[in-house]
Amino acid sequence: MAHRVPHVLHVLPHRGGGAETYIDLLEEIEGFHHTRLALALDRRPVPGLLSAAARYPLVLRRARAAHIVHAHGDVAALLAQPLLARQPSVWTTHGLHFLRRAEGPASQGAKRGLTRVIAAAGHTLCTSETEREELLALAGPYRGRVMTVRNGIDLPAPVQAPARAQARAQLGLDEGELAVLFLGELEQRKRPLDAAAAAAAAGGRGAPVVLLVAGEGPQAAELRERAGPAVRVLGYRRDRDRLLAASDVLVLPSEREGLSFALLEAMGAGLAPVVSDGPGNAEAVGDAGIVFGLGDVDALAGVLERLAAQPLDVRRRGHAARRLVATTLTATGMRDAVAGAYRDVLGASA
Repeated sequence: MAHRVPHVLHVLPHRGGGAETYIDLLEEIEGFHHTRLALALDRRPVPGLLSAAARYPLVLRRARAAHIVHAHGDVAALLAQPLLARQPSVWTTHGLHFLRRAEGPASQGAKRGLTRVIAAAGHTLCTSETEREELLALAGPYRGRVMTVRNGIDLPAPVQAPARAQARAQLGLDEGELAVLFLGELEQRKRPLDAAAAAAAAGGRGAPVVLLVAGEGPQAAELRERAGPAVRVLGYRRDRDRLLAASDVLVLPSEREGLSFALLEAMGAGLAPVVSDGPGNAEAVGDAGIVFGLGDVDALAGVLERLAAQPLDVRRRGHAARRLVATTLTATGMRDAVAGAYRDVLGASA
């Protein structure tokens, strides 16, 4: 082996996304060396599969040189299943996006494939209890390998009043406006158009609501067409801390999530979380959040109107969200659990 300490090869389906943030946090685990490798060089399905096939010999060579293979997401785990079976390995679910969107024969194929993945890997690390329950139905005699390890973050310093006032002034937010932040990929799964429609509806009824849309993606052009007094499309932003400091609420209307790092960052910054009841969301926010029905724009508009009229409730929920991150959704807890899984699979192979 090339390293005196155990070498973990992280296999991603492609570059970018929450798995990269997850690995960034794992790199702080003492006693392990980490590298990462993307299976595909393109996020589009057909070009992605072609590039993954071409890169597979490279992935195989890199895996042979590692002590542990750690696959990220169900697509990467399905493609890397032979590697997971041949040496110490774990995989993290990150939302089970392929399994959850598959239909018909593809759904049955995904389930059969993930049954083989669970049998091959030393541990399956689910980012939510909802994911664990879904996979236990597929695990058969390997149920004991399926565990919940929720994502976590290092709690940021609290936002001070002068920094908040400066951030709001720079974004042109008035003192009485409820700043609602959407932070993420502008794609159908995240449903940013629902957030925009709800903010516009609430604003049209006189609520002082301003939605800040930060991100890029396939729905960016359509969102820009909907921009107005209640909807500001900011594009891709590097100043996430400024956006969090200026905002009051984080809205996450997603169809499905694992445990969103954008949501955790917002909760850690003291924003009140408003999320759909898609898989993973309600579990993440607990009593601090408000949960509405997936795709119910009218319900979301009503939530934003109520929060705009109840600033004390917004602050209460923000404080509760920050406490939840400080006590339950910690990076230390996540790292300790993953490190324990690493040591376990290494011990099993000794």
